[in-house]
Amino acid sequence: MTQQTQQRSAWRAAHAAGLTASDLWLHYYSVGGALEPLELDAYLHGMYLLPQSERNRVAVALNELIDDLPPRPRADFVDDVSPTTVSDHPQPPPASSE
Repeated sequence: MTQQTQQRSAWRAAHAAGLTASDLWLHYYSVGGALEPLELDAYLHGMYLLPQSERNRVAVALNELIDDLPPRPRADFVDDVSPTTVSDHPQPPPASSE
């Protein structure tokens, strides 16, 4: 994985989770991160390169924050698709044999 690929992955994950650089920085710092808030923000926006160890620390902090988010509503689906349970449409009555 390239530096840019890892950086874009972090930006996409933070963006999808609705996390700001400020949200991330506090947790990143608490797990041993050494960047200043502005440096972390610049990294997320692809304007500041980091060594692998710091990129990984950002990823760990970000993933931990994402794991702590409440689950989002999900669509229900039926996973039992046997012929006896699949009847979304009413079936016409059988034709009479008269």
